[in-house]
Amino acid sequence: MNTEKESSRKEILKAAREEFLEKGYKGASLRSICKKAGVTTGAFYFQFENKEAVLKEILDPILAQFQLLMNQNVKSEFEEEASSSDADEWMVEMIWLHKAEFQILLTGTAGTPYEKVFETLREGLANGFCMFFEKYGIVKVDPKLLDVLVRMRIESYLAVIQKDYSLEETKKLARQIGEYCDAGFEALVKLLKTEGSEKLPKTEYQKNGN
Repeated sequence: MNTEKESSRKEILKAAREEFLEKGYKGASLRSICKKAGVTTGAFYFQFENKEAVLKEILDPILAQFQLLMNQNVKSEFEEEASSSDADEWMVEMIWLHKAEFQILLTGTAGTPYEKVFETLREGLANGFCMFFEKYGIVKVDPKLLDVLVRMRIESYLAVIQKDYSLEETKKLARQIGEYCDAGFEALVKLLKTEGSEKLPKTEYQKNGN
């Protein structure tokens, strides 16, 4: 009996994932989900309270895993146990393996608490960038620059969802982009330090042209 119940639950989740991916949360039909899963609406309500409960079961484990990985990556990079290349490869591999769920998050969660997920991701990445800038002596960062850097990073993740790349192609691209980011960040830090020093008041020695 438990095996039958578990099988029914898996079929409902599979059908719901397909329905949310195709039509989004608002457009998804409970009747259509049940039909795809081969269960009655009564059987559905025996397993789940409502449509939102199904969405929650599909997305929450992925979001928890993603948040954990992001935190681990920031820590590993900050403590120089891993490079941006390593972190980006781990991140995009996780996204690639759960492409359907991330596509639902990106385009199919309007009207649900999940529609703000990418704002939370932006905040997390922005905090991560600030940590690294402070580590290298940049205490104050222009919010406009920070916004652009975060958007660039997110766009690289979204490309995994939006393009039909294989896993190996995805990991290779992530490593290449990570190398680019490492070198670019170092160059940016040097530039910001130079710009900052130019704004400092000149000493009497400098004023005299020495």
